[in-house]
Amino acid sequence: MPRQRKKDAKKISSKEQPGLRVLTKKRYLNDIFQFCTDNYDGWMVLIVDKKATKALSSAVGMYDIMERRVTLVEDIERKRAPFTDQGAIYLLAPTEDSVNRLIADWDAKSPYGNSVFIFFLGRLSEKYIEKIKACRPLVKRVKCLMEANVDFLAKELRAFHFDMRKAFQDVYLRKSRAKAELRMADKLISVCSTLNEYPHIRYAQESPSATTLARQLDVKLNQFLKNPEFWFHGDSNNPDRERATLLILDRKDDCLTPLMHDFYYQAMVNDILSVRDDKITIAKNSVENLDDYEDDDSDYEDHDDDEDETGEYLKQTKSPKKVNEKSGDAVDILLNEDDAVWVELRGKHIAEVINTLSERCQEMVNSDTSGLATKSKGKSMTLSQMAGALKALPEYQEVMRKLSQHMQIAHQCMEKLNNGALMDLSELEQTLATGEKENGSTPSTADLMEMVINQLKSISDPKARFRLFLLTIMSQNGVKEEYQAPLWTAAQITNDQEKVLEMLTQAMDVPMIDKGNEEKSRFQKLFGNKKRTNIDNESEYASSRYVPQLKYILDDLVHGRLSIEDYPAVRDLPESHGTGSGTATSARPRPTGSARPSKGATARWARSKNSKDASADETYQGGRIIVFVIGGMSFSELRVAREVMQKESKEVIAGSTFFISPQTFLDDVQRLAKKPKSHSPKPQSKTSKKESKTSRRKSSKN
Repeated sequence: MPRQRKKDAKKISSKEQPGLRVLTKKRYLNDIFQFCTDNYDGWMVLIVDKKATKALSSAVGMYDIMERRVTLVEDIERKRAPFTDQGAIYLLAPTEDSVNRLIADWDAKSPYGNSVFIFFLGRLSEKYIEKIKACRPLVKRVKCLMEANVDFLAKELRAFHFDMRKAFQDVYLRKSRAKAELRMADKLISVCSTLNEYPHIRYAQESPSATTLARQLDVKLNQFLKNPEFWFHGDSNNPDRERATLLILDRKDDCLTPLMHDFYYQAMVNDILSVRDDKITIAKNSVENLDDYEDDDSDYEDHDDDEDETGEYLKQTKSPKKVNEKSGDAVDILLNEDDAVWVELRGKHIAEVINTLSERCQEMVNSDTSGLATKSKGKSMTLSQMAGALKALPEYQEVMRKLSQHMQIAHQCMEKLNNGALMDLSELEQTLATGEKENGSTPSTADLMEMVINQLKSISDPKARFRLFLLTIMSQNGVKEEYQAPLWTAAQITNDQEKVLEMLTQAMDVPMIDKGNEEKSRFQKLFGNKKRTNIDNESEYASSRYVPQLKYILDDLVHGRLSIEDYPAVRDLPESHGTGSGTATSARPRPTGSARPSKGATARWARSKNSKDASADETYQGGRIIVFVIGGMSFSELRVAREVMQKESKEVIAGSTFFISPQTFLDDVQRLAKKPKSHSPKPQSKTSKKESKTSRRKSSKN
């Protein structure tokens, strides 16, 4: 049976510039389902494994599949009723388990009709192809066997991950690093194939994993180029758009960003609320029940009449009652690309989200013809009044669902923020990460450590305490020995956490103790001075002074400043990419406006005087930038990738092995200590370890 490869979809003009998710959806619908429809006249059953289910659902809806004469979607791992009068479409991951289950379907009997279409998400090894060929009942019914090259999850319009959370342990414990890197290379081939890109490959020179992955990908890409049906942007037949640049980074080179509290909507929701696989649970009919919201104005003081709109709105809000998920008054919603409100708001600060939702409701009320708007003319409406007005509008049933859901989510965020004293904790984090207080002053190391120790003592949650402890260590690239004992004592470091710290040092090169400039040189070489904050004074909020390091890297890459020594290319770069010589340009001074006024909690959300609204109209110039982070990408980094894309009119595709929240990152870090060590630890006798712990205890008592 000949091995077939799918044909690429119709070439797309660079002026159209569709995102990765759009291209992925077209590949599924046109190259898989429409292909089957064109070659089979009857109804069909779709059989998928778990990985294929996740990949497919990230880009395609059920309705789209049903339109292509698919009557049923079934799990290959479950027992299924036979449908001998229907064709079969198999969409599977290229794994041994899925191949074995495919063959098992046809070993004993024929569960489906005489037309079988088999698609694998990515590259299928020759040994698995031979196993399929050996199953004669299956082979005689196969109409096609294709590699679809969609072995990734298109989670956002221009963002993807590989659903490889376990790669964190595989890479940093080195036990299965080679296999993980090969899988990443194969999956990156799928991304490049879908985008029709043959990118220039650059990588973080200090990272062994990034270096190895870059070289493996280069070899595989050049093998893939032999496919005569593959074309790419920037080739001789498609010169209207430049070749892309793929930059491979390593999570261990920036362990600080995933730990920071971020009050932008997407990052905040995934940090402090319970979200799993993009799903969150909220109160059912939350807008209809807004009358029942509990008053909670005690945290806000009176404000002047000329206060900003955000503060005015916060004064009016009420806290939602808790949701009892078991009582049936809760509903699950998906925060994904199909939710237009989520897509619009996810990159905004939580204060702006609340204000936008308020304005949207007010606009709806003002546009109605029922006379309700005149009743509140010249007055701000509370959420309860808005809810009552919305119910009377003809459009109410169509718009209330999404608006009410996000009102509820935003209120849950604000409730957590107020009840958890996150503003004060976040201010300390911002000072640690930037080296400056929000008024621009630089605290001494002694003052900074005193603030951290006092904050640690006030935190009762062990996870939150360990998070701040790690954030302190990583932001300072290790602490001075004189602060080690009191810091460890205040954080109440357990024996298990001691093991985690040891593994962080051994596996991820995180220094615990500050030994001078030698230990810090690697971090400064990659990221420069940690005080580089607020590129072009873009920060709108005093509580968000810290800028993820990825933004600086992307900014330097876009402007041709990215150091070729620190981020070399696998092959020679064209002159248009710049020399990248020397260090990146220093960041501009931080804005002086919005240094948290003294008038109550809402003033902390005050916008900077230099804030500006971004244009919604986007056109992209030149070749794409694809940035891939080994070990996980935070939601804050997803946001800054979108910000760079919008500001620079340069298309940025962000990807990783997995998208991580602070708790996900903490869990992954802690799992490092639970795995058997496959590499030799730094020599340290048992006696010296005991002496070290004893000295800490004695020092803390003193």
